[in-house]
Amino acid sequence: MRILKIIFVSGLLLGPAFPLASAPVSSPLFDKPLQEKHVPLPKDPDNPQSKPMLSCFYYPHFMVKQVDLGELGAEQLSILPVSKGQAAPPCRRANAKDEMVIDAREWSGYFKGVKNDFVFFDADDGVNGGSGFAVFSGADGGKIFEDIAKSDLRSVALIAPGPQSGPNSDSASAILLRYRRVYEAPCSLRADQKNCWNSIEQVTGLADIAPPNCDAAYQAEEKKSPANARETALDPSVITYEVEVVLDSRDTAMRVTPTSKAVECYPAD
Repeated sequence: MRILKIIFVSGLLLGPAFPLASAPVSSPLFDKPLQEKHVPLPKDPDNPQSKPMLSCFYYPHFMVKQVDLGELGAEQLSILPVSKGQAAPPCRRANAKDEMVIDAREWSGYFKGVKNDFVFFDADDGVNGGSGFAVFSGADGGKIFEDIAKSDLRSVALIAPGPQSGPNSDSASAILLRYRRVYEAPCSLRADQKNCWNSIEQVTGLADIAPPNCDAAYQAEEKKSPANARETALDPSVITYEVEVVLDSRDTAMRVTPTSKAVECYPAD
């Protein structure tokens, strides 16, 4: 799975439960924008049913802009910094000089919300029964993290600085996410449970937990096409499990901690 490969190559820290340096200091899923504007755009004569829209969401340190032409995924997602004392930028289609446009090769989807200086985007389509999401820095527009969640995020909370932090530490520099992760293994638990589970343990941190029983889900797929049953048994396995993720915008440090055993197991799409 492309999304998870990006995460692991970028240096994700996995492991058993760990004590957080501090407790969450707020609980709402996302911050309410200071203001938002929605400007209708000219219709596409070749797609008269679409409702093109320019949307701008204003926050203390930046504005998030979304250009939606009615196709799958927004035409453009961008972040425009707002300096202290500076007037809010206008909501217009043309890009400003210092506007940070999200490269479509980095992420394609829709604006989801903001938590302090962390910007969240949804994916433009689902995969393996889950929905992709990405977290970008509102300060420099860089991607911090991406993953796939079953349904939606359960919690997004700021984390207060721990006792080791200096007096000028910013409590907004880290967030804690809770959700059920959707992970596609590079192998099939149906075809080779032992070796495949060993591979999954190494990547997910689900050590010392018995592998889930995937037989029922695979058998259901095999019955749909008995002639291809052997090939279906080799399809990569997808597992879901609860996690806590800590993201730090200062150095993109990440911690992903499983908080449950594997909840579901089924063949990949």
